[in-house]
Amino acid sequence: MTVRARSTAAGVVAAGLLFGLAACGGNDKGKAVASGGDDGTGCNAAKGKTIGFSEPLPDPNFRAIEEIVSKALAKYGAKLKAVNANLNPGKQISDLNTLMQQQVDALIANPVDPNATQGAFAQARAKKIPIIVLDTKVGGPYFTTVHDDVDFAGADGAKTLKSRVGGGKVAAMFGPAYAELLNWEKAGFEAGAKQAGLTVVDRQVNQKITPEDAKAIAESWRQKYGKDLKGIWTFNDVSAIGAASALGGGFNPAIVSINGQPDAVPLVEAGKITATYGVPYDKTGQALAYAALRAVCGGTVPKEIWIPTVKLDKKTIDDWQPIAQRVNNPFSIAFEQRNGKTYVKTS
Repeated sequence: MTVRARSTAAGVVAAGLLFGLAACGGNDKGKAVASGGDDGTGCNAAKGKTIGFSEPLPDPNFRAIEEIVSKALAKYGAKLKAVNANLNPGKQISDLNTLMQQQVDALIANPVDPNATQGAFAQARAKKIPIIVLDTKVGGPYFTTVHDDVDFAGADGAKTLKSRVGGGKVAAMFGPAYAELLNWEKAGFEAGAKQAGLTVVDRQVNQKITPEDAKAIAESWRQKYGKDLKGIWTFNDVSAIGAASALGGGFNPAIVSINGQPDAVPLVEAGKITATYGVPYDKTGQALAYAALRAVCGGTVPKEIWIPTVKLDKKTIDDWQPIAQRVNNPFSIAFEQRNGKTYVKTS
């Protein structure tokens, strides 16, 4: 489940373009194909099709992703029917059943509880409805799985802290364990910290995911460690903003986070947040639309599609666009291999 308010990922080298719209039939990117054709993304068969989208929670990012998917489908005459679970697994199951009763032609789902949705997904398979999931590694098989690469962000965030604090003490603020995506991020950070030799002396959970609770945790660290605490990792920018409000009086640890949300940008520019990692959610939305179109056109896609995270610091923050500014970006999908994974190209 994506629980976040969220250039090329630093340190990762592309092995080369695998395929993309321009390589498929010579049609212009994003344009519907001529009669009987297939441009490698959409086709005439997509016209009149309906794609169901089960979102996990009301969130500005999901509203933007929904708009991006809807616009991309519309280019080929398909439409999107979106429903929102409001963080209720039972409602999500009901939503999925309703979408199937309405005879959608493919399903996109970001599960609140991926174990709870397996029964509904089994029914979809029995009805031969392709399933595209976002940010889950539970269950399957799926037509494809789209992953926001928070694993990389967590690991690289640990390395970024190591470069700033050396052998100094670091504390980590993690998210609630019920969120699958946040568990990947935590595992990435822990692995990166071990590899880098980062000295992590304390770990806390911001259970309520509020800046107030993050500030309280940071202030408890100030009382316990004082100026000896040289760095803080936070699992989202809401927590980073809260932690930054506790700085001062000789307590000035470097803060590294993940989201790239607009409220964090001025703090990165001011140096109060050392770095954050953004997800280009326009590409998340475009990848979901691409997979849905390939599903209704009888095409194939990679088994997993990864969306790279982007390191944002004083050097790169000026180039970062919040998702609200990228909703109308051209629909363009191409892929590249990185360390054995298929990533969407961001440039």
